[in-house]
Amino acid sequence: MEIRLAGTADRDAWRSLWYAYCADQGLNSSEQATDRIWRRIERPDEPINALIAVSATGVTIGFATFVIHPYTLSDRPVCFLADLYVDDSSRRQGIGQAMLTNLASYGRGQGWLRIYWNTDRSNYHARALYDKIGKLSPYLTYYFDL
Repeated sequence: MEIRLAGTADRDAWRSLWYAYCADQGLNSSEQATDRIWRRIERPDEPINALIAVSATGVTIGFATFVIHPYTLSDRPVCFLADLYVDDSSRRQGIGQAMLTNLASYGRGQGWLRIYWNTDRSNYHARALYDKIGKLSPYLTYYFDL
């Protein structure tokens, strides 16, 4: 398996997985919004980027989108892991963990302070992985839609 930053040639494979991810989340991403996200991933001046996981047979089986931003308590940037998705047929094979390990290695090389993410409290499968590799924050996330 290869894990790497997404590039222009990955658009169609990422897009297919993106729609599967949105369906899993009960969300609907329009073509316009999906195209806008991909264009932002491709642009080096945007804070949004993505890793993709490609199987030994050349099939894209997962992605992680992330956003780099300043942090008020440090001069080092932080990374918000916005989305992590592995295709249903490839789950429970260590791909999610490998993607997070790869992202951490990349982040150390970029000088990030930390990586953080949110997950649904009821997402027990993902939380089993996250409990192994991360620390659970004591903070709750609140939001309101605009």
